[in-house]
Amino acid sequence: MSILLGAVLAGSLCACAESSTTTTAAAPATSAGSPSFDARSVPCPKRKWPQPIPTAAIGNGVGYSMVGELDCFNVTQAVAPDGHDVLDDDLSVSRKFIIVKITPDVGTMVGMDDEVVLTVDTHMPGSGPT
Repeated sequence: MSILLGAVLAGSLCACAESSTTTTAAAPATSAGSPSFDARSVPCPKRKWPQPIPTAAIGNGVGYSMVGELDCFNVTQAVAPDGHDVLDDDLSVSRKFIIVKITPDVGTMVGMDDEVVLTVDTHMPGSGPT
């Protein structure tokens, strides 16, 4: 298992374990934007599903979004321009990639187990290479 995926899973499990003992109730996300902090503090299986793919993940780093906006979504791949899956990279390599597209599209309601695929690059389309 890659270092990135291991770090993401550890972070997600930590966040869910801590939140289950400190949070009694919170409203799930209801818009296409990022869920509020309160909504993310609810353990993944207890959230209201389906949820919309969050708009705020676009333009953010892969690792940051995997433990943030996308923490409970079933992200199965993060495809770079050369076709490789950056989730298989070590953290030092994958850190340079940002999310430029999410499939299904942002705002689409998905279940917790529905497959989500990220398209990543080192820069946003139209901004030129960095």
